[in-house]
Amino acid sequence: MLEWVLEIRKHIRVGLFFMRGHLAAQMEYRANFVTGIAMEIGYLLVKLMYAFVIYRSGTTVMGLTPDEVLLFTGTFVMMTGIYAGLIMMNLFALRHLIRDGTLDLYITKPVSLQFMITMRRSDLGLMLVDGLAGLAIIVVALVRLGSTFSLWRLFGFAGYMVAGGMAAYGLIVLPNLLGFWFPGTDIATFTDPFWDFNSMPMGIYHRAVQDIGMIVLPIFLVTNFSALYLMDKLTPAMAVWGMVAPLLLLMLTRLVFKRAIRRYESASG
Repeated sequence: MLEWVLEIRKHIRVGLFFMRGHLAAQMEYRANFVTGIAMEIGYLLVKLMYAFVIYRSGTTVMGLTPDEVLLFTGTFVMMTGIYAGLIMMNLFALRHLIRDGTLDLYITKPVSLQFMITMRRSDLGLMLVDGLAGLAIIVVALVRLGSTFSLWRLFGFAGYMVAGGMAAYGLIVLPNLLGFWFPGTDIATFTDPFWDFNSMPMGIYHRAVQDIGMIVLPIFLVTNFSALYLMDKLTPAMAVWGMVAPLLLLMLTRLVFKRAIRRYESASG
């Protein structure tokens, strides 16, 4: 048990080191860094336009009030910061690591290879913009809904957001591991439409789509469950599944990654 704790602590330190190093590299070209933040703010405003239209019209969506829809929007925006600023940055580069043999350099490092190639790069600017904007939207929605704040609710919400991040990691990393079998395929470009399923509450979709999005390909666990928790609309079964499914996804991702690495042919052949 102690060995596992020490290993986790080591990888947390390595992850923070990666973040500091990548931030320092970005700050060498501060104009690009500021421009990137400005572009993300622009993308964020575009994403929020549909929410603004719904909110101003006062229209209910599948029984959800505009303030409740706003809560879903906030959790989606916050999690998008993790998706765009951490997960996708690494997976866009994965196929290049496989094709040009750069992966050889990471295999020799005394840190988990999966951790190295899926978490080594980050964009704190993107994560900061979306994270703060999403948090602000959530707070505004909760205040307008008259929700009570408590430490227990905060821990529960944080728990489902972490679980959502784990689910996002598994759902996005798993298909990109096909690059070990099909190096010429750019699978990462197909994940954005899949991610946008969370841009609206899952209640707008057909019941069959909801079941698939919760059980078969649990994309709705990423942002919907944390919002439903704050609205006290999680059933006991959903509450348990929202914690168990991300762990199962991580286990599956680890198993597939190990098999994928056995398929890898180094630059030396």
